[in-house]
Amino acid sequence: MNAEVVTLGAHVLDILGRFVTHIPEGQGSVLLDEIRLAPAGSAAGTAVGLAKLGLSVATVGAVGDDALGDVLIRALNGYGVDTSHVVRKPGVQTSASILPIRPNGDRPALHAIGANTVYSIDDVPWPLIESASHLHLGGTDSMRGLGRDGAVQILRRARDGGATTSMDILSEGSPKLLTILKPALPFVDWFMPNADQACNLTETSTPEQAAMQLLLFGAGGVVLTMGGGGSLLTTSHERVHLAAHDISVVDTSGCGDAYCAGFIRALRLGWPPLECMKLGNAAAALVAQGLGSDAGIRDLDDTIRFMRETPLRSS
Repeated sequence: MNAEVVTLGAHVLDILGRFVTHIPEGQGSVLLDEIRLAPAGSAAGTAVGLAKLGLSVATVGAVGDDALGDVLIRALNGYGVDTSHVVRKPGVQTSASILPIRPNGDRPALHAIGANTVYSIDDVPWPLIESASHLHLGGTDSMRGLGRDGAVQILRRARDGGATTSMDILSEGSPKLLTILKPALPFVDWFMPNADQACNLTETSTPEQAAMQLLLFGAGGVVLTMGGGGSLLTTSHERVHLAAHDISVVDTSGCGDAYCAGFIRALRLGWPPLECMKLGNAAAALVAQGLGSDAGIRDLDDTIRFMRETPLRSS
């Protein structure tokens, strides 16, 4: 399969339950409305959104040679994602999270980092990277096996093959992480963390300041997601804020990945940046109304209809 878009990075199986108001004492129990398993992580979650939006997509990373990995691979295949370049690592568990979803949509996480940390530069399928039209690096900050210059090598090879590129991170962000990311940013067309991550990376107090710093470090454009506050796009010649859709939030898991998927899909359609923001915004809002990172999005036409018909929050 020749994939138009390749996502490379974190692969996680989420176990979600809603709604969790408290953890019972001792061996007590509570009844929940719903429990689901969902493919997640900044590479896998974005891949699902891209496939639902009609792109051919291959995802690249590592899972364990375990039952959790079987479930994650099967779920991705079910959405049409090519997983032939996901390597199985024996003796290491698949990365997984337990997410007790609160009534307001917040999602504290209990996480086992697992196989993501042992994916190495030797595992990278270079012909696939070099033939992609777009490469999205998602959560490579959690993949220590790539080494300090792994992201640079991958992005450079993709760029040399003619791909556009985007990148997101998985961790909370820190100045130490920024020193690792800096060499990669000149090879990134669109850097797409959330605003808190960006401020943590750059030690700034506002999204606007953080975006400008990231541009100075070489990113072609910066898109910061801000939850209910919408998103902020900054390039060398424009700054655009877009409000979030006015919706009732069920679960915010995977909303950033969905935004990335919508934005990338619009890029592949040749849309200008503001319209890319709008499709990303709509994809994130759809996911927020269901449980799990694979909820909400049906297809491209439905997402465009939602984008056009659903009002935005007033400022």
